[in-house]
Amino acid sequence: MDSSGKFSYSLRKYPIVRVLSVVFIISLILGVIYLIGFRTKLVPEITSVVPPVGSPGDLVVINGENFGSVRDMSYVEIAGSKLTASSYISWSNNCIKIVLPANVQDGLLVVGTKEMRSKPALFANEVEIPVPVPAVQQVTKPVITMLSSDKLSVGELLVISGNNFGDSKNQSKVLFTMDCNNKISEADYKNVALLTENMIPASEDDFDYVSWSNTEISVRVPDGASSGLVIVDTGREKSDPKEFVVNTEAGRKEYLNKKIYLVEYTADIADVVTNDISTITLRCPVPFSSPAQPQVEITDVVPEPILVNYQNNLIHQITRSRNNTPKSVFKQNFVLPVFEVRANVNVTKIGNYKNTEKNLLSGALKADTLIPCDDKSVKELCEKIIGKEKNPWSKAKFIYDYMCENFSVLSKVRKGDSDPLDLIKKGNGDAYDFAVICTALLRAAEIPAYTDSGILVNQDLQTQTHWWCEFYIDKVGWIPCDPALGAGLEYKQWTDSDVVDAKNFYFGNMDSHHIMFSRGWSQLKPFSADSKIVQQPRSFALQSIWEEASKDTAKYSSYWSVPVVKGVY
Repeated sequence: MDSSGKFSYSLRKYPIVRVLSVVFIISLILGVIYLIGFRTKLVPEITSVVPPVGSPGDLVVINGENFGSVRDMSYVEIAGSKLTASSYISWSNNCIKIVLPANVQDGLLVVGTKEMRSKPALFANEVEIPVPVPAVQQVTKPVITMLSSDKLSVGELLVISGNNFGDSKNQSKVLFTMDCNNKISEADYKNVALLTENMIPASEDDFDYVSWSNTEISVRVPDGASSGLVIVDTGREKSDPKEFVVNTEAGRKEYLNKKIYLVEYTADIADVVTNDISTITLRCPVPFSSPAQPQVEITDVVPEPILVNYQNNLIHQITRSRNNTPKSVFKQNFVLPVFEVRANVNVTKIGNYKNTEKNLLSGALKADTLIPCDDKSVKELCEKIIGKEKNPWSKAKFIYDYMCENFSVLSKVRKGDSDPLDLIKKGNGDAYDFAVICTALLRAAEIPAYTDSGILVNQDLQTQTHWWCEFYIDKVGWIPCDPALGAGLEYKQWTDSDVVDAKNFYFGNMDSHHIMFSRGWSQLKPFSADSKIVQQPRSFALQSIWEEASKDTAKYSSYWSVPVVKGVY
């Protein structure tokens, strides 16, 4: 008897076989129906979010398809939080209108139905992002009628009275004269070329802007300002200049020997393995703007980022729905000038900090993720070094000299998870350890300080990741120092450099071969609460997030190049 006959015989003889056969056939039919239904389910798809940047209370329109004709159990989720019922204005198959709640955060925006979720779109809170704002239409140009003082030191408060400044700052700014290459004299304050080339804005990073109204602006004299002019620029028109003198009794900084660099780096994403729809977001650092490194220009970014200069980053995002997709390459190009800085400080005129609670200084005095200034070993070493010294400049010099004379610098960068405190215990470390511990000792000595990160460019235009420091001196500004180079870090100097004694030069001075990408630790917020976060320790920028992958991303590989110099002018 063949197999089919045996099966037919079993069906007739054994009732249990008949029951199991029926159950199997029914299960098979139901399974096929389920698979067909699953495959034909319509996945919600977002085509646009208008506007992509908003504030609490704003109306946002989400356009797309397959949202469903009624909301029912469907939802909109922003940064991992589902909106409450009161946020929905209307819901249709291709358009959802919502009002942003008071607690809205930056993050990924998703439309979900009962069983399916859309690919995410990115939404940003307007409060958190420096998006370009159209210039306020001015009836007449801004007019400065009076300055609260015609002579102040760096960091002191200047009140500008006048009209047509605009009710809020938006993209407006106050410009001060910056003396590049010692070109400015009293006779040429109002030279047209100097008005455009030798002006710097008060810094938002240093919290220089205190208040802004249509008739009055309160602003601190910015780091890098010199005697010359003050101008209010609304973005549409500039005021006539007002003469202003920067008091340099405590000291001044010179900006010399400018070099213009073309800098490039890339980030690659490959070998993505996803369980569903994978979204990977990259935060690509932009060089930091400062008086020594003004007018950073983003020249070429491929592909186009979804956000430009958000928290000093270019934001790229890729979405993958299947494995083994081709490698994605993200390329960034920048053009930026870099000045050599030379500080001339009158130590006898330096006093104690007047207001360490102001935002500029408070964050530069506390322990954070990067700087262990509250560690016992740091405090004990600081007390040993500075003794009873009270003068901030002298304390900083004692700390710098001690590090250069008592610690050995390694040319090879240590592993990313190495503890900078090893420098105190073992007596040697790399440039990262030197910069972090120097900053920690300065803060422990009650001197505001930051660790800078970026690249060091040698005579052959070869680059290496590098770290150094800045500390703040009241009425003078931020003072650079590089304890690793001062301690003898191997570095091929430029032939045009006049640095003979590195230890003495790199306290208070900085060459034009340091390109800065970040000043201090940047604690970034993830776009989604359940994202997988990747850091790049001991890299050319100091930030908590470099890569952010959605929860459905099983794994992927990435590579970040060290920024290279493609040209110097």
